[in-house]
Amino acid sequence: MGTFTAAGSDAYGYVSQAYLWARGTLPRAMPMQIDLPFEYSDEMQAPLGYRVGQEPHTMVPTYAPGLPLMMGAALIVGPCGPYLVVPLCAAMFVWFTWRLGNRAAGPINGVLSALILATSPVVLYQTLYPMSDVPAGAFWTAGLWFAFGRRWRDTMVSSLCIAIGLLIRPNLAALCAVPLLQVILANRDRQWWLRGAAFCLPIAPVAIGIAALNTYYFGAPSNSGYGPASEIYNWSNVWPNLKLYGAWLVQSESAGVLIAVVPLVPPFTRYVDRAVIRICAVMCAATFACYVSYSQFDVWWYLRFLLPAGGAFAVLIAGGFTCVARAFRRPYGQLAAATGLALVVAARLSFTGTTSFGNPREGDRRYIDIGEFVEQHLPENAAVFSMQHSGSVRFYSGRLTLRYDYLKKEWARDVPAAVERAGYHPFLVIDDWEKDDMRQHWGFSPDQPLPWPIRARMRELGGVTVFDLATQPGPITPIALEPGSGNRCRAMRPLYRR
Repeated sequence: MGTFTAAGSDAYGYVSQAYLWARGTLPRAMPMQIDLPFEYSDEMQAPLGYRVGQEPHTMVPTYAPGLPLMMGAALIVGPCGPYLVVPLCAAMFVWFTWRLGNRAAGPINGVLSALILATSPVVLYQTLYPMSDVPAGAFWTAGLWFAFGRRWRDTMVSSLCIAIGLLIRPNLAALCAVPLLQVILANRDRQWWLRGAAFCLPIAPVAIGIAALNTYYFGAPSNSGYGPASEIYNWSNVWPNLKLYGAWLVQSESAGVLIAVVPLVPPFTRYVDRAVIRICAVMCAATFACYVSYSQFDVWWYLRFLLPAGGAFAVLIAGGFTCVARAFRRPYGQLAAATGLALVVAARLSFTGTTSFGNPREGDRRYIDIGEFVEQHLPENAAVFSMQHSGSVRFYSGRLTLRYDYLKKEWARDVPAAVERAGYHPFLVIDDWEKDDMRQHWGFSPDQPLPWPIRARMRELGGVTVFDLATQPGPITPIALEPGSGNRCRAMRPLYRR
């Protein structure tokens, strides 16, 4: 069961941005709320999912606008709308993978392709969260499938899907060449150049718009919310990423997926549509090339970066099993293929069952509970120091948040008093796992108890504490918070303005 909570960095970043687009706040840079006489005053006011803008004393979104725009449109059905986008895209992802597999080697191969995609641990995991990976996979796969059509309608729909995919993942601009190549190949006996030009028509304004937005937000067309391209991409990352992605693939998807190379090898190629298999292989290689020099990460689910080629890869895997079934005499080929498929699916489901997917709705409900407490029990001029809750507290309470992880211990203890002089009442909201890091920023020793009175405490779900940082907080009776249902959608509260 997926999360319906604007929690952490990704979920809050995408969902809150959807509201800002729907309300007309974006694309303008947003002004900061407070001016503190300390270094990193602006950085402290940018919650997770946002960063300081190019204009002085402003902040801008970190994430690309594609998914938030879709979520903003989904608000027409209510506050649950943004959270329905990813599950619907997951269904679309599976559907077009089935169609692409069907085109590659017939109906059974289409069903196998859909099954392989639907049991992929990284697809299952990313479907739980309101993030861009599954939508990117859905639209790039749809665009690739329509690129095989010979009608003008197919070309234009393919282009529109790729344009949306590019809006979701702007760093994949080079990947547009793959469906464009297929459009040209599918119409090479006609006016292929005219089809190619038509294909580029919807994509060009998207690329120009993204470049303009990146320049406005981050200072250059090639920059993004993650930093300059020269910092994100580096040749030194290539070999480590080759090892990481290879290990993650075998760990989560099983070594059996290597059967994807079979339909590329003669004489097995005669059992599949070579054009479809070839373009699927190019799609996989091109997607990986877009990320092989990208920044390194250390968790298996960063395979999510490769989901734009997830449908194509599933078709190659299914094609491998189909080739085995057709290449050998009945019933031995079918038995071998069925056994291999069963082993791959079983290994994937076993990994999914033993990996801590958890229940996002269960674990993330503390964000709603703490946000509601801040909204109902803290004053309107509250300024809440936080990191993990820096976005969700804003979303659910409309109160100002300040990132404690930008504090320097040399001046950190003077900050609450400065916040009070600016007319705000300082509080601190932290998960238990954040306390050691918070102590370092405030200059406390690791075993030193925090000196502030507790306003509220939730022991469940990892533990969350609300501290009162006021210089004269007055008498306080701590409130013991019990986890609520956490299953309800909540609209974003407008940020309090003094």
